[in-house]
Amino acid sequence: TSWFVLTFLGISLLVVGISSMINGFFHRSTSKGTRVIEIIIGIIAIIGGFFTLAHPIAALASLIWFASLFVLIFGAGLVATGIARRDQSKGARIAKIIIGIIVVILSGTLLEYPGLTLSMMLILLSINLFIQGIDRIISGAIGHRIIRRS
Repeated sequence: TSWFVLTFLGISLLVVGISSMINGFFHRSTSKGTRVIEIIIGIIAIIGGFFTLAHPIAALASLIWFASLFVLIFGAGLVATGIARRDQSKGARIAKIIIGIIVVILSGTLLEYPGLTLSMMLILLSINLFIQGIDRIISGAIGHRIIRRS
């Protein structure tokens, strides 16, 4: 099943990359900066897709490491925001600091136990894809109604 998931991830990255590049090149209603970002994201996704298909084990290890690193940076950002933002209430700042510390500890756990990280990532990715699918179906249904009424 791991090979299937990694192959699916690689193909998904290729499709997302191509889609982002098409949006970046042909979606003229957005700003130039947004279109450039779409193209850059597309290039990164295509490179990641080819890397995942060519080297699945290294891609999996890299994915776990980057996810753990992202969580660590996010937690540190919460702590820093809680300390630096004087315009927020004291309760909100304390909550950010506490949550940030918990997230930093969680990232250490993710780095220490990569199997747990993989399981959590697969579960969260599955939930995310399910919710996005429902969102796209609803957006498509509502979008057709809006176009017909206009």
